[in-house]
Amino acid sequence: MLQFLKESTFRANDVITRSISILSRHYISIAGLCLLLFLVSNLSTLLSIYFDGYANLVKVGMLLLFVFLYFSLQLVLLKRAVHLVKEEPSIGLWKYLPSFWQFSQYIGGLIVYSILAGFVYLLMYVLCFPLLYLDIDMDTIRNEIHPLLTGFVMLIVVLRTIFYPFFIIEQQAGTFKAYKFSLALTRGNVFRLAIIVFAVAFTHLLMVSAEYFNYVLVAKIFSVINSFVMIPMVSIVMSVVYVDMMKSYAGSDDPSLIDNLI
Repeated sequence: MLQFLKESTFRANDVITRSISILSRHYISIAGLCLLLFLVSNLSTLLSIYFDGYANLVKVGMLLLFVFLYFSLQLVLLKRAVHLVKEEPSIGLWKYLPSFWQFSQYIGGLIVYSILAGFVYLLMYVLCFPLLYLDIDMDTIRNEIHPLLTGFVMLIVVLRTIFYPFFIIEQQAGTFKAYKFSLALTRGNVFRLAIIVFAVAFTHLLMVSAEYFNYVLVAKIFSVINSFVMIPMVSIVMSVVYVDMMKSYAGSDDPSLIDNLI
């Protein structure tokens, strides 16, 4: 077990070191896309207030427009990051844009994830129900035990399905096939992925902790670091992990869902 921990930590350090190198050489393009995501997100919030008095048809139209822009930019960011990691020849800007089919499959994946999250949320309540017979207070179950169990299970779900967008934009896989590929790719690598995710999310955890303890200035500093360093870093890190894992992937072109769940 100790050797496994050493090997996992070493691989995480290698991934982060390579990601820092790539990001330092291509920071403008990656950070620029992250800035566009930030602007689209905040502009949609401002315009939702401005169009509050307009007809519902106009508001729905604006909502669909910003959803399309925001998630399309996310796919462009992922495709650009994978392109940089693979060190492929430069391509035109338009080739980074996702097709409507890729966009629809990505949205379908988000819907599937939302359904899974709702199912896990309800399932954890069912599993926590017997605790009432052990004289554990309902408020303790609802406010402490249930959120903890739900968060732990959803963390595993996220780690197992985290690569599904990559298979949509790289392998032209449909939603369910992309999920199956992600499950097959991450099988036996959940702990290593958890170390990497924790490493890149560390400053976000520090920011949340600073906000909790009401250290406003410290929270603002970590917020700036997250916006301009860690968010661009995450896309590169996950692309590096995806490319490395695909090089060693020896599974089927149509992996079995049942065989790769555990």
